[in-house]
Amino acid sequence: MSLLKSLNSGVSGLKAFQTKMDTIGHNIANVETAGFKSSRVSFAEMMSERLGRPGGGGSAPQLSNQVGLGVRVASIDRDFSQGSMNSTGRATDLAIEGEGFFMVSNGGENLMTRAGNFVFNKDGFLVDQGGRSVQGYNADRNGNILGGGAAEDIRVDFENVLPPKKTDMVNVAGNLNASTSKSQILQMQNGFTASGSPAESTTLLNDITGISGVAATDTISFDIDYTDGSGNLQTTNIPNVPIGNDLGELVANIEAAIDGSAAGDAVDLSLLDGVIVANNNSLGDNNFDIKNINYGGTGTFSMPGFQTTQAGQFATQTMSTTVYDDLGKAHSLLVEFTQTNENEWSYEASFLDGESITSAGSNPPSVTFDETGQLTSANTLDFTYEPGGGAATTSFSIQLGDSESGTRLTQYSGSNSAKIVGQDGYTQGQLIDVAVDGSGQVQGVYDNGENQVLAQLALGTVQNQNGLEMMGGGLFRATSAAGEMFINTADNMSNTSINSGSLEGSNVDLAKEFTDMITSQRAYQSSARVISTSDEMLTEAVNLKR
Repeated sequence: MSLLKSLNSGVSGLKAFQTKMDTIGHNIANVETAGFKSSRVSFAEMMSERLGRPGGGGSAPQLSNQVGLGVRVASIDRDFSQGSMNSTGRATDLAIEGEGFFMVSNGGENLMTRAGNFVFNKDGFLVDQGGRSVQGYNADRNGNILGGGAAEDIRVDFENVLPPKKTDMVNVAGNLNASTSKSQILQMQNGFTASGSPAESTTLLNDITGISGVAATDTISFDIDYTDGSGNLQTTNIPNVPIGNDLGELVANIEAAIDGSAAGDAVDLSLLDGVIVANNNSLGDNNFDIKNINYGGTGTFSMPGFQTTQAGQFATQTMSTTVYDDLGKAHSLLVEFTQTNENEWSYEASFLDGESITSAGSNPPSVTFDETGQLTSANTLDFTYEPGGGAATTSFSIQLGDSESGTRLTQYSGSNSAKIVGQDGYTQGQLIDVAVDGSGQVQGVYDNGENQVLAQLALGTVQNQNGLEMMGGGLFRATSAAGEMFINTADNMSNTSINSGSLEGSNVDLAKEFTDMITSQRAYQSSARVISTSDEMLTEAVNLKR
């Protein structure tokens, strides 16, 4: 009887929407499950029955009259879209942002999951909540990852000791103040005046107060003190210096006489408001002095004595750091840069504990700069020292600036900011913590402040995610329908990274699920009404016999 078709259609509707409700219930139940991917049900019409050709001959708009036989579940699909990132603060809680799956092994096969709530077990293996080992690549003793081969169980030896590394390079950067050292400046105790005003270079000597009746050929003599090249204090008498006609000639003649003496080009003389100022040409305190001035003419000539208004000095920029020998023993290194001349600095290295330096940089030990403040000498200074304590003779270099990091050592007129910005040695370290970066590298954190790569997580991808077989517990197995599985790392995958301290939340949309629940309920009720109505119609047909 044809009413049986409507009964079967109603039953198929009940079954189909019961399956959809099962799926909705499963999605809602896992709304807080880490890495859960929601499912959806797709329906398809069941085959139809052809009731025969319609009337109307060849002009009929259809070939036959057909009636459907109900609905069936065509597929239950997974939605693999990205879930939200939920912060947990635990270093081994990991979430994938982008494509791919974590790979875990139960000892027999590799399974895939998006749930990254991992921990280290008592043996140091990184495992999931079911004890399955997380797959990746373990680093060698130097922290190098040799990927590309078969993935292995990630394991961290928490008793691991990071061997010490001797210091090979010390980096110095910043600015050495071009005005750090000062030259000595002398000036007369009183200035020359003429008619109550400071005398100028063109003022005639006989017009200066206190001077009269002098001739240009009259002379003066005086003594100069200076420090020679050996650091010894010398005194030289400068005799028979003509005084000239005006004050400018007197200043020029005194300067020429000093320059022609044993002191050489020792000083520059200038006139400032009637005061003769003597500026030493060399940096530092060389004890320069002009004294015992005597007039040798018949007129009246009085010249005030000189006094020091700025003491010369050699200023030093001192910097320090700790360097390490082959055994990891620390040594306190001091480096001093002293400005000895314009655009030239000497340097000296020493150890606070007195370790002997057997070879020190260049000869002479100095660095030079050009007129624009840029380094012109070699930027690497080599040193060798005896560390003692059983360690071998050790060498290291001081690099002035670092082109790789973009730092420089300059000499501008400004603050002294030059300092040691780093060195590459360290003592032995004990592993105290681990961290995972965005590429999935497991970084060991040691108590000496160093980090070293210990392992890197592997990620798996397949050609067809919907072909993966669900294994429960958020796990998937690659099947022939999923296609070939590729193993890679996050840094080699486009737009993929790993977030440490977070878990990927479920991608279940509760609003959509509740909406689907309402429509499924109504559709289920409607299918039930089809069955009850068909039953009533069958009852009426049976009652025709009465």
